[in-house]
Amino acid sequence: MTDSQRQNLLCHLQTAVEIELSTIPIYLYTYYSVNRIPSPCDALKNGQALATYANRAGGLIMSVAVEEMLHMSLACNLMRALGGYPKIYGKSPGAYPTNLPHHKKGFSVGLEKLSADQLEKFLGIEKPEKRGAKPEGDNWDTIGQFYDYITELIEKQTTDKDYKQEAYQLGGASRYYAANNVDTVYPKDAYYFQQPENPLNPAARGADQAVYPNNEDSGELMVVKDKKSALKAIHTIQHQGEGYADDPSHEADDPEKDENSHWFKFKELHKEIKKIKADDLNCFILTFPENPTRASYPSQFYPLVDLANAVYSYLLLITEVSFTLKGSAQSTLFYIGMHKGMIFILDKILGAMRYLYLNNKAGEVLAPTFENYQFTSIASAKQELVALAKTVPASFGLDANIIQRIEVLPDVNVGADGVVRF
Repeated sequence: MTDSQRQNLLCHLQTAVEIELSTIPIYLYTYYSVNRIPSPCDALKNGQALATYANRAGGLIMSVAVEEMLHMSLACNLMRALGGYPKIYGKSPGAYPTNLPHHKKGFSVGLEKLSADQLEKFLGIEKPEKRGAKPEGDNWDTIGQFYDYITELIEKQTTDKDYKQEAYQLGGASRYYAANNVDTVYPKDAYYFQQPENPLNPAARGADQAVYPNNEDSGELMVVKDKKSALKAIHTIQHQGEGYADDPSHEADDPEKDENSHWFKFKELHKEIKKIKADDLNCFILTFPENPTRASYPSQFYPLVDLANAVYSYLLLITEVSFTLKGSAQSTLFYIGMHKGMIFILDKILGAMRYLYLNNKAGEVLAPTFENYQFTSIASAKQELVALAKTVPASFGLDANIIQRIEVLPDVNVGADGVVRF
């Protein structure tokens, strides 16, 4: 391919990175609005069914968010394979509600709690393309049209020789991507713990109830090394979102039909939530404000809001820097940074925030704003993060281990020697 063709394809792949990234905070915000241990539901006649729905909704929304992280990483691998450098830090949407990058005007989705209306917007994000829809690199109506356009560029303009940079990609034997985590799993019956336990096998009751919405073999973080694997990466992104185009129901995201597509997951949740009375939703959905910003909150909460945004931004920075490293340095930065960061630190911070009341007439609670936090420099980013954590008042109920966990995060300021320090 020519240099101009390469730059054009890299430009569209960067847009793909930003499209996938833009959905992650939106899905996470709605996820954290759900109380998955909803004791207020116990007093209601249909409390068991409500608690079961709450857990299913939480698990399915998180399962989609996890795969969006996979899609973003696949687009990054494609960029690295072609000699590009993905930009992730600072590329999360600047304000909400937002349109998806290069989407046709008129569509927007924001940070909102779980509701039938929000799930309808999620369906708009993952909307299947119509049969015969024209591939579009800009002003597209469905994400499928955008990825069809990238597919055409790969098929018509690239050869196996264009994919050279395997060492700097995430994937392969390193197993960077896990299809499920503890937050994606949900029980068939939220009150399963009331059932008799087998004294000879106490874990059996929970294991029998566990539903894993993402299958290990339905898509993985692969290294792009030739034209075939490049197309496979794009098709994985496309099919997991909208399902297979030749399936009228758009239910499955794999030929074996072992896993539901994002669109179908949201469709089922939307159909069920419409049957629940508005008052009953209050027993498991927290009073999150709509499209909050730091500036919209009382100043007393700024330290915690700033920390949440800084941790989110640092995780994006870790991911971006990981694509400039290889070998042990890459695995150290990504494994320790993402697993200790995304799964524990960010989760604990957001978990603490949502039980702090704003004391306004609407009875709203503090919720994440997912704003881009601008560090002074990469050289001082970790030190700034630690300093922010130490400014959060103990009265906010933040997990006592948070500062220690942040202090042992890897430093994104990797020296010329390629060694990751802490």
